[in-house]
Amino acid sequence: MRIPCGSRPLLALSALAGALALPTSVASQGRYDHAVDIGAVDSVWSATLEEHRPYLVYTPPSYSDTTLTPQRYPVVYLLDGDAHFHSVSGLIQILGTGVNGTFVVPEMIVVAIPNTNRTRDLTPTHDTTGFDGSPTPGFRPSGGNPRFFRFLQEELIPRIEEDYRADGYRVLIGHSFGGITVINALYNIPETFSSYVAIDPSLWWDDEVLLRRAREYFSAGDLRGKALYLAQANTIQADDTVPNRHFSAISRFNEVVKTYDRTGIRYGFRYYAEDDHGSVPLISEYDALRFAFDGYRVPLQRVMEDPSVLTEHFESVSLRLGHAFGPGEGMLRLLGQFTLESDTTAARTFAEMRVGRFPTSYGAHEFLGDVLAAQGDTAGARGHFQRALEFKPGQPAILEKLEATKPPNADPTQRERSASRSRGRVYIASVPSIPFGHSSRGRSQ
Repeated sequence: MRIPCGSRPLLALSALAGALALPTSVASQGRYDHAVDIGAVDSVWSATLEEHRPYLVYTPPSYSDTTLTPQRYPVVYLLDGDAHFHSVSGLIQILGTGVNGTFVVPEMIVVAIPNTNRTRDLTPTHDTTGFDGSPTPGFRPSGGNPRFFRFLQEELIPRIEEDYRADGYRVLIGHSFGGITVINALYNIPETFSSYVAIDPSLWWDDEVLLRRAREYFSAGDLRGKALYLAQANTIQADDTVPNRHFSAISRFNEVVKTYDRTGIRYGFRYYAEDDHGSVPLISEYDALRFAFDGYRVPLQRVMEDPSVLTEHFESVSLRLGHAFGPGEGMLRLLGQFTLESDTTAARTFAEMRVGRFPTSYGAHEFLGDVLAAQGDTAGARGHFQRALEFKPGQPAILEKLEATKPPNADPTQRERSASRSRGRVYIASVPSIPFGHSSRGRSQ
């Protein structure tokens, strides 16, 4: 069957997605022999709140991949963290790590903050009036947002950025009381986060105190480079006999922002007619992440046709989002490996990008050596194999490639001396794994 020329990139993209989705060897399935860990549990003593605060941390697969150069990552801070840790970390795993050829958002760290006293920490003011207007004794601890913000700014965020490779881009996500905490954070500590996500926020709180401030706040100031995503659930009940203060307050807040905003903030809103207050977080987290990183999605089909598109794409994304983003080493490794067998020119471009961005990566130099060898440039290949050995001394596979590309007229005595020196410093190491289901046989990292 003849394949139309214009269909080939699409077929290649489909093949790439399939290759990423399925393991190709029994060995690659060994990682499933034990329990799957999706995060770590830690805690920090808060002098501000006078208590130990636990938190959960998810890191993406590339974070601990020793075959890649360590890089830094955006961080998502998640309120009501114990309730939403699985959903948000799972979404980022699917959307950001190349599964099925998908790079819709960057790889990110997730820090989930469980509650110790939810009413205290996640309310902006002290008020004991319930949703229906009646006295609510359970709200007596309310009004702790200011202290909670100090905990975030002075204790938790510094701890995370000391312990993890964070890049300074931060996202704050909250639902219900967490949603009004997100909006209050935008009002009071806008410099702390880059993107704010308020999911069905309880804007009825304290006689709509945050709604009453909205017009003045959004009419002035400079929030360029910031983003706010507001999600509204369908909380209207057929048997409602009084106005729904929760639904009404969110609707009016949205209208205020759309009408009066002069701050330059990037604003998104969506009403979820098929979801109620309890079900809306999952679907809106997905939409919010895509909104926060709008334009990030890597156009893989165009990139494989023309690798220069990748550079142009990330320059545009960085300008749009006000933060420096670029292709990770894992992405460049994947693109290089996939194109090597069919288009060595494209593979060389990806390999050179990788070496340029990650010059101390032994895998980057080894792979560029593989590409140059495939193109017949053995001298260039040897140069990069030698560079790879500077960063990974004694690596057996690279030594074999260096030997295979030796000049035909090389001095046998010199070769024996070099081999002897190499044998004296060979390290025994496991074969680095290649993510996304690729076999490691005969393929550099």
